[in-house]
Amino acid sequence: MSNLKAGEATLQKLLNTSRQFIVPIFQRNFSWEKKQFQQLWEDIRRAGSFSQERTHFIGSIVYIDMGTPAGRPQQLMLIDGQQRLTTLSLIICALRRYVAANKTATALIKEQKLNNQFLFNSDEAGNDRYKLLLGAQDRETYIKILEQTEFTLAVPSVRIKECYDYFYRQIEKCADNLDEIYLGILHLSLVAIALDKDKDNPQLIFESMNSTGKDLSQSDLLRNYLLMDLAAKEQSRLYTTYWKPMEEAFGQYAYPEKFDYFIRDFLTVKYGGARICKVNDVYEQFKRYYVERNLTKEAVLKEIFIYARYYAAIELQQETDKELATYWRQVRTIDCHVAYPFFLQLYHDYKCGVLTKNDFILIIKTTISYIVRRAICEMPTNSLNKTFAVFYNKIDKANYAGSVLKEYILKTAYRAFPTDYAVREKLQTKDIYHFRLKNYLLEMLENYYHKEPIDIIKDNYTIEHIMPQSPELNDDWRAMLGENWREVQKIYLHTLGNLTLTGYNSEMGNKSFTEKLNDVNGFKHSHLRLNQFVASCEVWNKQTIRRRTNLLTDLILQIWPYPAFK
Repeated sequence: MSNLKAGEATLQKLLNTSRQFIVPIFQRNFSWEKKQFQQLWEDIRRAGSFSQERTHFIGSIVYIDMGTPAGRPQQLMLIDGQQRLTTLSLIICALRRYVAANKTATALIKEQKLNNQFLFNSDEAGNDRYKLLLGAQDRETYIKILEQTEFTLAVPSVRIKECYDYFYRQIEKCADNLDEIYLGILHLSLVAIALDKDKDNPQLIFESMNSTGKDLSQSDLLRNYLLMDLAAKEQSRLYTTYWKPMEEAFGQYAYPEKFDYFIRDFLTVKYGGARICKVNDVYEQFKRYYVERNLTKEAVLKEIFIYARYYAAIELQQETDKELATYWRQVRTIDCHVAYPFFLQLYHDYKCGVLTKNDFILIIKTTISYIVRRAICEMPTNSLNKTFAVFYNKIDKANYAGSVLKEYILKTAYRAFPTDYAVREKLQTKDIYHFRLKNYLLEMLENYYHKEPIDIIKDNYTIEHIMPQSPELNDDWRAMLGENWREVQKIYLHTLGNLTLTGYNSEMGNKSFTEKLNDVNGFKHSHLRLNQFVASCEVWNKQTIRRRTNLLTDLILQIWPYPAFK
């Protein structure tokens, strides 16, 4: 029988006593963003005009009363509502800071009053001083803001800092209406739900609530599932050993954005491609996996931790091997996420000594070639997730790389590895200018055998049409292209042979070919290898464009080769 107790409360009623709300380690970090800040601020502004009896409901706070240790504040473990309570506390903190800095205290708003009623347990010391104690990643930043020493932070919690700064700016804009802002905060109401620590199941309640604001991610639910019902000491040990290092490896931005995708790929690996779950179904599929395999929580956390390191190396630029890092950069550039389950399995074998580094690199390079060639040949991508999900099952560990290359060669129909002939034929007239991999393609062509590689974006290069895009070419161009100049322009304008790189795109424009060659920033003065053939030409027409296309295609077939199976 549950002893769940629920009642309406204001922020003042919740906090104006000696108590401490504690965000447990299994809870997600603070994750509200501007959208949620704006909504709460609008609620406060609206509630500021209410009569004394009227309130504005903003959601719920769910907690477990852990008791009151002798000589300490009442301990309340927050199960739901930490985002809301944290944000409200930061608003109070910003209001207090503004009033103190600008000496604008009113009869309603006094610095000490805000401290004692909302922020601090004034008679306590150490962490017991704070009415709200956040999780590991956010705690230091929150406390430093409360103590007005956030300038000493080496690596602040970005979300916490953004929240505080946002509300301080809003309060600055409302300097003439501070009492109204304060009344608005007082008129906010919440449903405070107290759970019985011995009778209620916080995990089930947590899953069912996912309240207004920012929805819980799949990994939020997963972390809570693995850690919530453990004894505090074991909870802390597993969190510190496994989960916290993963959060830190992913970082404050990548963790909320990418961890769900990592878990999806992890499950694909563990199911051997038999199940490919959607990213919004990760939590349910994970619970199924955990129960079916009859794993301990430490065992599954260790598995996740191991594969998270591989994922961070591939996706989050954390590869320490310079050679591997070069290829993972390409993998990210071509958006090869469908192959991540396959790469994770390869990485595990590499780390376990089953796969040599040379063979690992050969397979990565071949996979990149497979993706690039298929993109050039405009082959459908909807089958690739299944292709890579089951690929590992076909590997012969006794002939690791050879069996992978053989499998690529044997693929047919819509899964085929495009041949040299297919790629060459496609590139004759393919629109490269609107191709999603155009920058990557041209950059790789430029950097092939290059000791001083360029970066198109960082080095401010742009794509230049040698034969201009203007629908009305000048007389020089019409004469050079011949009487069928419109047809030549239509067919070859965006093709590989007519595209190059330059840092002077705006200066070239519709100039004649002679001017583009000989001007001070022209092709004859370019240090780019891509422009060497162009600089050697006296005319630019259908024949030279086709010739350059063929020369660059030769390089493409070398950079992204067809598997050579022995």
